[in-house]
Amino acid sequence: MKNANIVEIPKDYFEARSNPNWRNWKTAMEDEIKSLNKHKIWELVDKPNNTKIVKSKWVYTIKDSNTPNFKARLVATEFNQVRNVDYLESYSPVVNIDTFRLLIALAAKLNLAVNFFDVKTAYLHSDLEEEVYMTAPPGYEMETESKVYRLKKSIYGLPQSGRNWYFKLKSELERIGLKEIASDNCVFIMINKNEFLVLCIYVDDIALFSNDIVLSNYVIRKLKTIFELKETTDGEKFLGIEVRRNENGFNLSQVEYINFLLEKYNMSLCNSVKTPMSKNEDKFFDSGNKFVNVTEFQTLIGELLYLANRTRPDISFAVTYLSQFCQKPEQKHLKLAKKILRYLKGTKENTLVYSNKFGCINASSDASWGNAENGKSFSGSVLMLEDSLVAWKCNKQRSVCLSTCEAELCALAETAKNILWAKNVLNELNCFSFIESCYLFR
Repeated sequence: MKNANIVEIPKDYFEARSNPNWRNWKTAMEDEIKSLNKHKIWELVDKPNNTKIVKSKWVYTIKDSNTPNFKARLVATEFNQVRNVDYLESYSPVVNIDTFRLLIALAAKLNLAVNFFDVKTAYLHSDLEEEVYMTAPPGYEMETESKVYRLKKSIYGLPQSGRNWYFKLKSELERIGLKEIASDNCVFIMINKNEFLVLCIYVDDIALFSNDIVLSNYVIRKLKTIFELKETTDGEKFLGIEVRRNENGFNLSQVEYINFLLEKYNMSLCNSVKTPMSKNEDKFFDSGNKFVNVTEFQTLIGELLYLANRTRPDISFAVTYLSQFCQKPEQKHLKLAKKILRYLKGTKENTLVYSNKFGCINASSDASWGNAENGKSFSGSVLMLEDSLVAWKCNKQRSVCLSTCEAELCALAETAKNILWAKNVLNELNCFSFIESCYLFR
């Protein structure tokens, strides 16, 4: 991220041509073309009549590294593709982040080996069923306009590509011997007597948990015969989460991402605060309808939500509260959002701790009855595996509750659902026998 801020990243091919690092971008483009040809993703054909031709474009980026690693990816622009005409389905699942944290908690308590991988050029492994024609890449145009490329593989940018890749990976995992669990479409298990292996996927990122090194090596070896796997070694990072193992378990954090946000909003040198939001904070500002840029505010809230949902439950309420104002944000709301950044500045080293202690499932719920704006209450819940925080949620209730009791019961019901979810996952993983009991508090 740091280098991405230093090196100017071009928006398209023409900007890349005039970029000071054009030679590096050109080399990256040539590498991408070689990769596409290696996977045999297209064939040159005569341009068909009365057929939509998808345009292609280059997307440039800098990989997060100590030295700039220039990357160029050729993508199809999907804007002229129509659902149920040019393709049928586009939905593809990803692992629930709560499931991932539950697996980390199990890994700490059962002393499981953990490996992280990503599949290089993942989409290009899946076949494309529909007939899709694409123009030549910018910079590689042909002399005649009567020729186009017919795509044979699911290139990046097509709406159905993610779905095709998911089913390709799923079929290969099932062929190896893994089985999808019902509680999460992106979690696969292999159990053989006392040998135990769990694999979860998030698009092209794979996390593997196992208590048997032989079984783990067998699955990895099989996958490497089909895909090109790259093992994550950058501080064991998965989905932007820094996963650190120690003698007592695991720590999860996102220090690098917080530093990125502070630098992006010019707050690296700001003074930190002790809380993300104080009681009745919005009352300290006058409501003079001083509106701010909607896109800027929505972007900041989205970035904070990403952080809150992964490793920072302590900012969940503050971010959820401010997300109510995304359509018409005022200056006071932007100021409160940046106060959260100031809070993160002073607490960026905070981590989620997953210890090796085993025991009970503990869940708690709470609710604040009504509010001055629309009468709707806020619910909060947490779920822990002994002392390890697995899931949390903060949200505004959908209906207006008529009493504190009703608001608390609504929050309690949602938390009970979380317990059932955790119980179902643990049952499918043959791990529920390790749980002594379940407790629900309010």
